[in-house]
Amino acid sequence: MEVNKAPKGLIVDLITPLDDKGDIDNDGLVSLLKKVLPHADAILLASPKMGEGSGLSLNLKTDLLKNATTFIQGRIPIFFWISGGSAENTEKTLALLEDLLTSSNYKGEVFWLDSPLYYHSNRGLYDHYQDLTLNTKYPFVLYNDPGLINLLERPLKRCNIRTNILKNLAEIGKIKALIFRGSLTRVNSYQKAVNRRPDFRVYDGDEDRFLEYPSMSGVLSIGANIAPRIWSNVTRASLGLLEEDREKRDYLNQIWEMGRLLKDLRQIYIPNPVLTIKRALVDLNIIGSHTCTSVTQPFHEKESLLAEFISKHSID
Repeated sequence: MEVNKAPKGLIVDLITPLDDKGDIDNDGLVSLLKKVLPHADAILLASPKMGEGSGLSLNLKTDLLKNATTFIQGRIPIFFWISGGSAENTEKTLALLEDLLTSSNYKGEVFWLDSPLYYHSNRGLYDHYQDLTLNTKYPFVLYNDPGLINLLERPLKRCNIRTNILKNLAEIGKIKALIFRGSLTRVNSYQKAVNRRPDFRVYDGDEDRFLEYPSMSGVLSIGANIAPRIWSNVTRASLGLLEEDREKRDYLNQIWEMGRLLKDLRQIYIPNPVLTIKRALVDLNIIGSHTCTSVTQPFHEKESLLAEFISKHSID
């Protein structure tokens, strides 16, 4: 399999549809993918927060990947979060999911998304990835999210990948990109650290910051679960991919209005995004249940506001 560069544009941080028993809701997954795929440049499955990956068993992750690849059939790149509580657990997850793709003879692009500081310190990280990338034919995308690391019970000296470590990791050919959450200063340092790799993508993991200071690679979006078309238009405009047959000034005004709409939408779902967006997708008859693994207390007033907002603005 040829290892391609990571895609550019909108990466949808997909929720994981679960039925009332806590199993993968395949009908809901297919329905959501039908809504999202025409507008996305890639999808992320089983992410640690929005995809509830940290609360999914290995069997559920396997079912999720199997059902998603069966429907997608290579039409769009898939990112899949593989990080576990230890290096051994991560390697086990990687091996099992790789076997699944091999046995199904899947031909599409898959990128393993890994949060290294979730289970490994900065020390020895280069050697770790040299070994890990030897055991897979698929490329990697790193996920730097200090908020995720701060949720861990065990204390860590650092919650970000060190800049000089990232510079070394970028020398490993199978590591293709980084999804970043954190300060603007740090992301600028990271960009400089990987400048020897013109094919290396640095995606923005923060929707708010992308709307204000868009990166040149793309964005990981939560809100695209419910507004994929609008997020696609805003992302393409931010990356300079406007359609040539549109009158530019009028289209830019439309994009500005769309960006403001997305900011308003985000204010509704951000206090509890998983449950709030799942409830909205139930209201839209996209998924059948708002069952979650483990989330914060529900914000009932926010949930009703989201459904009303979607209806009022005809969001799709």
